[in-house]
Amino acid sequence: MKKKVVAREIVYYIILLLITSFVILPIIIAITNSLRRNYSEIFAYSNKISLYTFLPESPTLAHYVELFKEWNFWRPVVNSFFVSVVTVLGGFLVNALAGFAFAKYQFKGKTVLFTIFLFSFMIPFEVISIPLYKTTGNLGLLNTRLALILPMTGNGMIIFLYRQFFKEIPDALIDSAVIDGAGTLRIFFWLITPLSKPVIISASLMMFIQQWDAFLWPMVAASDSKLKVLQVAISELYGETYTDWTLVYAATVIAILIPTMFVLPLQKYYIKGVAGTGIKE
Repeated sequence: MKKKVVAREIVYYIILLLITSFVILPIIIAITNSLRRNYSEIFAYSNKISLYTFLPESPTLAHYVELFKEWNFWRPVVNSFFVSVVTVLGGFLVNALAGFAFAKYQFKGKTVLFTIFLFSFMIPFEVISIPLYKTTGNLGLLNTRLALILPMTGNGMIIFLYRQFFKEIPDALIDSAVIDGAGTLRIFFWLITPLSKPVIISASLMMFIQQWDAFLWPMVAASDSKLKVLQVAISELYGETYTDWTLVYAATVIAILIPTMFVLPLQKYYIKGVAGTGIKE
């Protein structure tokens, strides 16, 4: 029996190792190709698998220097970071308060309104992009940072996560705060928020990554070069007749590295927050 258990664990870890390798291998190849001297080396070592397929023969950081020195790549990085952070902060206020209201208060039309929110995150963004563009234009927000931030602040999925987590907080705590004379906002910020760190971190990471990876909406709503975000800047590295793939890989590594710096140290809270928001009634 013990041998069967050991054999099962060995198979289990082999499967995990294969899955992990399948996920990590493209990232390793992207980092390797970004460190090559020129793009011709990428194709030279891709036809035949060897050690230099995964390790650069003569590593160099010249392409990263070129991105920031000649392509002014710092601007789209800063733009993407600013837009993502502000969206997270605004999204916390909007989505967390909405989730709190759905979880702990009774009001007319609550079920219908919550159902609409549930359906909202099932609709592909491409479907609403044109009406959203017209609305943003009518408000005079096109080619502003607000055009990139405001439409992404409210999120049905994030509201759902907050609502499910808040439902698990005992009503007795809120009733005690009401008896002590606390108002709704004071209860939310001083009582509920400190208890909700896992879901706040989970929701914030989801919103940050969504904005960081955004391409279609920033390309449509902010054509000004000063408002260019990271994903749009990467797309402009592709030429019609010539593409320096080492630059593309270097930019891609930068796009991967920054959100990874947040996800890795906060992953335990992310997992705890998502696991604690199951479908419970």
